[in-house]
Amino acid sequence: MEKVSVLISGKLGDLIHSLYVCKVLFKHFNKKSVIYMTDSVEPFENGLQNTYMELYDFIKMQSFCEDFKIWDGEPIEANTTLFRRSNLLYKNCWREIFNGTFNTSILTGAWLDYHNPKIKQNTLVIARRYKTPMTDNAKNIYLKYIEQFEKVVFLGSKHDYELFDLKHYCKLVTPLTIEDWLKNIKTSGYFIGNQSSPLAMALALDVNVLAELFQRNIIDYIHYVGEEKYSQKFNYFLNE
Repeated sequence: MEKVSVLISGKLGDLIHSLYVCKVLFKHFNKKSVIYMTDSVEPFENGLQNTYMELYDFIKMQSFCEDFKIWDGEPIEANTTLFRRSNLLYKNCWREIFNGTFNTSILTGAWLDYHNPKIKQNTLVIARRYKTPMTDNAKNIYLKYIEQFEKVVFLGSKHDYELFDLKHYCKLVTPLTIEDWLKNIKTSGYFIGNQSSPLAMALALDVNVLAELFQRNIIDYIHYVGEEKYSQKFNYFLNE
């Protein structure tokens, strides 16, 4: 099978979205990716080496992965960081940005695999990083879903949990690694979260998702508007 070198970087959420390119290259062009990771574009919260080690086993198990390495100047054929300079940015959703940047066709559904998970259909997972306060409308939407599940888990830090207005409905679970995040999200019956890396994971794994997006005056909300066309499990609302 033909191989292609792919560069990934950015914040963790950007990196998760960038792996979509590797899946498209595999599915549509029968090419496996030698994936190189770099922090030259933007640093990772947990550092390059630590983030790489946390991701290593999960990315290596993906069908599209030939190898996964830290970039040391090797030639790159598909530089996923190019989307940051694309004229499609802030006009299209993630899938459309990448397909337009690399001139490929759309891939629907998941682009990351998590093998043989046991889905807890009665469990709602909430991952809300505190970036903006919740409006009354947003609180009502969260509460509507909370009332439908037997078990509700708040996935995140104690800091974000304490700032979550509906925390008394939730049990706090703090993942120790990226693998913990992926497992908890994939095995949930339903996921609700705002715009951060856990939402990127939920979309990539194609679980049942309700995304809380930024208000219209924060243009980043547009990154996810349109994804519902490519996943029947994805829906969203704006925190307005």
